This record gives sequence, structure tokens and C-alpha cells, in this order.
Amino acid sequence: MSLGALLLWELPVAAVSVIAGVSGIRWLWQYVWLPRLGQGSRLAQRYGAGSWALVTGASDGLGKAFAQELGRYGFNLLLVSRTQGKLDRMKSDVEAHGVQVRTVAADLSNASDQTFARIAAAAQDLDLSLVINCVGATVHRRYADIPAATLRQLISVNVNTTSVVTHTMLPLLLRHAAVTGRRGALLNVGSIVGRFYWPGTQLYGACKAFVDHLTIPLAYEYRDHVDVMSFQPTVMATAMATGTEPAAITITPQQAAHAALSQLGHCDTSHGHWRHALVAAGLAALPPMLRNRLLLSQALEMGKVELKKGH
Repeated sequence: MSLGALLLWELPVAAVSVIAGVSGIRWLWQYVWLPRLGQGSRLAQRYGAGSWALVTGASDGLGKAFAQELGRYGFNLLLVSRTQGKLDRMKSDVEAHGVQVRTVAADLSNASDQTFARIAAAAQDLDLSLVINCVGATVHRRYADIPAATLRQLISVNVNTTSVVTHTMLPLLLRHAAVTGRRGALLNVGSIVGRFYWPGTQLYGACKAFVDHLTIPLAYEYRDHVDVMSFQPTVMATAMATGTEPAAITITPQQAAHAALSQLGHCDTSHGHWRHALVAAGLAALPPMLRNRLLLSQALEMGKVELKKGH
């Protein structure tokens, strides 16, 4: 083989090796290194100590974990959820950290102007620096088996709420940046389901793909003043989980919230925890037919459990 031919062979191999090495280092930095660091002082310095964070879906699961984490870091909280009793308990728990808490009890499956006007009114006089859209709902079954009312509810909760709350609160985040000289932050919670075609949970996947495609362009549009991240986790031990999820990839909401907040301001998209990042890499590597067969089988098992629970 001539020297020229050898170089033509070796240069692409070397380039691929360098790209793979850089990607591996970035993966370790994002999913292993950042979550190990303390986040309270960094977030307070970046977004403003004593400023306010809005969290939807704040009384259960991942939303509750985000609220608890931010309360420990000294952020005042505007908590939005459906049940006032749960919000009252959350308020008492978080106020123990010495922060202020406001609550709005709202059924976010009701995408009326009045619903969002109440949230906007509660936030209007606050120094709002963070918005976390965490509310979400899903079912697992074949598309024709989803009741029409459930279909409309899922679209309302997962698509309408996230898009309208984001649109309503962005001006307040920009106001915070203009007045304080610090950055604002928007974290929209999607799902790994939105990154793959997912038989058996196709509607939820379509909704979360919408969230992803809404959020990442905003990271560029508002890059001068607001940190925007599309958070794409997978299985967590929450009320929305059915109990059939593999233990090896199931993490706590607290682990997920901590990982996401550690990456906020560094990344515009993330799976959060390293386990979930590995799941995404594994699914991407599977042949589509095999992946679809596995995902549909798992989704239908989860659907059986949901139906037994009356969901």
C-alpha cells in the first residue's frame, strides 16, 4: 500500500477516534462529574439568591423533588398543582428551609384562559428567575384503546400546559434578567419517550417530542438572557409509574431532579441521570424492529397494571 493510500485510510480512522474520545469525555463530564458537584451556591449566584422559582406538578413525584431541591438551595417557590391539601403540606415542608412559598391549586388538564391567568397573576409581582414545567400524564396501550376523553386530557396536560406556561412566564424571566443582570432559567420536562418512536405509548411520546422541539429552539432564541434545557428522563419511582419498570434503570425523583439542576446552565438538552443516558444510548443502538417489539411488550404490560389501578 502506498503512503498516500495509507494516509487516506488512517486519517478518517483517526478523526473518528478523536470525535469518539471527545464525545466520551463530554458524556462523563455531563452525566458523572456535574452531578457530583454542590449546586446550591452555583444556582444562587447564577440566578439570584432569594429569587423565585415556579414549579408545575409540584405536589408529587418529580415536581415535588424539584421544589424540595430548590427550597434547600434558598429559592422562594411558587408551586402549582391540582390538590390544595397536598400543596399545603408541601408549603409547610419547604418553608422549614426559611423560604417563602406561594401555591396555586389548578387542574392543568383544563387549558382555559382562567387557569393560566391565575398562575400569571400569582407570579406577576415576583422576581421570577426559574420556571420548571414538570406536569405530565401518560397511559400505556394501543392507540385505538385510549378513550377519547383520555386522549384530549393527555394532549392538554402535556402539550397545552407546557407551551402556554412557557409563553406566559418567559417575559417574567426576561424581566428578571433585565432588572438584576443575572440569568433566568427555563427547564421543560419531556421524556426519553419523545426521542424514539415508542409503540404502546405513542401519544405520550408525540407530546414529549413536541416539548423537546419547542424547548431546544428557545435555548438559542434566548441564549443571551435565559438558560433553557429540555430534560428527557426515563423511568422514575413515581405515582405515574406502574411497578413493572426494570429496577436497573429506575431512579428516584430526587436523583433525577438533582441531576437535571446540576446540568442546567451547562446543557440545552439532557437525560439527567447517567443510568437514563445509558438507556438512551442503548435504545439508539438497537435495530428498530427489535426495539419496537421490546418497547411494545413492556408498554402493554404497564398498561395492564394501569387498568387494574383504574387509570
